[in-house]
Amino acid sequence: MDSAAEIDRCLESFFAGRLPFDRLVIALKSLRAAGDPHGAIPERLQYWVDLGRLPVDLQALLCSELGASSRQATRAVLDEPTVPLPGRPAAAAGPQVPAVASPGGPALPPGPAMPPAQAMRDRVDEVIVDALIGNFTGLRGRGRGNQNPREDAALDANLADFRSLRFRRDASNAEAGRARRFELDPRQETRAIGIGTMLKDRFILDSEIGRGGMGTVYRAVDRRRLEAMHRQPYVAIKLLSGDFRRHPDALRTIEAEARKAQELAHPNIVTVHDFERDGQHPFIVMELLDGVPLDGLLAKTPGEPPPPTMRDAIIRGLCAGLAHAHQCSVVHADIKPANIFVSLQHTVKLLDFGIASATRAGGFDPTTLGGLTLPYASPGMIEGAAREPCDDVYGLACVVYLILTGHHPFSGASAVAARDQRLIAPRPAGLSDHAWTVLAAALAFDPALRPADAGAFQRAFYGTPPFGL
Repeated sequence: MDSAAEIDRCLESFFAGRLPFDRLVIALKSLRAAGDPHGAIPERLQYWVDLGRLPVDLQALLCSELGASSRQATRAVLDEPTVPLPGRPAAAAGPQVPAVASPGGPALPPGPAMPPAQAMRDRVDEVIVDALIGNFTGLRGRGRGNQNPREDAALDANLADFRSLRFRRDASNAEAGRARRFELDPRQETRAIGIGTMLKDRFILDSEIGRGGMGTVYRAVDRRRLEAMHRQPYVAIKLLSGDFRRHPDALRTIEAEARKAQELAHPNIVTVHDFERDGQHPFIVMELLDGVPLDGLLAKTPGEPPPPTMRDAIIRGLCAGLAHAHQCSVVHADIKPANIFVSLQHTVKLLDFGIASATRAGGFDPTTLGGLTLPYASPGMIEGAAREPCDDVYGLACVVYLILTGHHPFSGASAVAARDQRLIAPRPAGLSDHAWTVLAAALAFDPALRPADAGAFQRAFYGTPPFGL
């Protein structure tokens, strides 16, 4: 038996993702028990380190495991890949379990696999992720006088196989309810992000559009659109702030909400293209809008409502977009003028779905990151109750009142403060009895008195024509 070739086969199978770490240790122990000269395995491991194909930390782990005493010598059977390695036939399908060999005798019936210690598994995962997926490619060629393109290509193929299989197994485990937690790299990111930065080798930040508690919004060039000669080569990039990056639970919630928003295809909801990460910098890719947020529009004429035609178009578009979201079982949780964009054609676009939920998932005050705005949040949202569509109805009613009158219904007081002070919103001038009855119900502090969702509000508000303004 060529022990060096057998060691190489085990290591290659491990790096390709076909052999778990604990079974790699078993395989190497079996080689040593089969008469392999003492010291041959450590020497071969060092050879791999010198080639730049084995991280030093992983070599130390293997040597530590091989130095431990073992009651039985074992022989590992490798899981064959679907596509066989060059020169080797594919094995028959079906699960394979290591057989136990007795010294000097035949193999005993397969026994149950011994699970590795969780600490060891975590340590191996840390080494693998840091070295193989991160900087391992920079080690190629170390220890050789000349780089061999064929070996580098084989190394790249092994790394690709390893990453592919790891993520496929992670997905399978997640589907079975055994999801592995993924965290952003906690090490300090040294690259500065700003105008001219390219993210994911695709998006070039072109100009800053806005800045808030949750991050900065940029106009960005999309290389794919540019190369395809698209008439609109720009997209909007919302680069999330460091506070979000330090809270993985919040990031996961934002990503989940962004995926939901992708499915909310509606003319009154901003199109979310993707949620991406470049290093430790997460960002959301959205359509680039031409216009102004509603708060900016209203600020042009403080205390005065927009012209009747404009305000009717804004209210109708806002109701339509939010009603569609509720029909799809998506709650916005932060309806406010800053999250309502008005185009130059007076078309309304709803922005930032689920930010309030994400900040709460991160364990910090959502008001500090713009994830909850007290004058437009329902009492339930402020007091930490589960979000419901009727919470969006309260924010919707506050915004509708603002559009109709130019003023907040409770002079900017939070719902809790307004409730405790028993404030009553004055009736907007010129509003029909029917429309005011519906709007007043939507402004109720008791959720049971509000319309159940935006669709119910929309139908009731416009249910008796003509709509009086």
